[in-house]
Amino acid sequence: MSAVAIDLQDLYAAPAPVAASARRPGGHLRLVAADERRSPARALRITRRGRLAVTSTVALVLVLALASVLGTWGPAAATSAMTVQPGMTLSQIAAEELPELPLSQAITDIQRANNLSGTSIAAGQVLVIPGR
Repeated sequence: MSAVAIDLQDLYAAPAPVAASARRPGGHLRLVAADERRSPARALRITRRGRLAVTSTVALVLVLALASVLGTWGPAAATSAMTVQPGMTLSQIAAEELPELPLSQAITDIQRANNLSGTSIAAGQVLVIPGR
């Protein structure tokens, strides 16, 4: 059988002074009394790199928001409207009105501008032709 003996007086005794050669450089660890502790409100400190990161992030968000607003409020592309005549097809209109685009792209642009789900159009229908 084994036994352990602990002297409680040694636990509560003042710590022995540490030799100067045994101390860590800069004194990184030391005992802090309760009245020396910082208040929780001042415990958070931000470094120079942290300030730069926060400032850069805020500036980037502001620039993106400004670019989004200016893109939305910028000058709209010129549009025109035309009335569909009997016998006209959407591909015919797209080829005549948007000759600078490939036919499939021109048809898609006209469909999007007029909220069309397909390629069927009716005589007398007014179509918005998006400008470039």
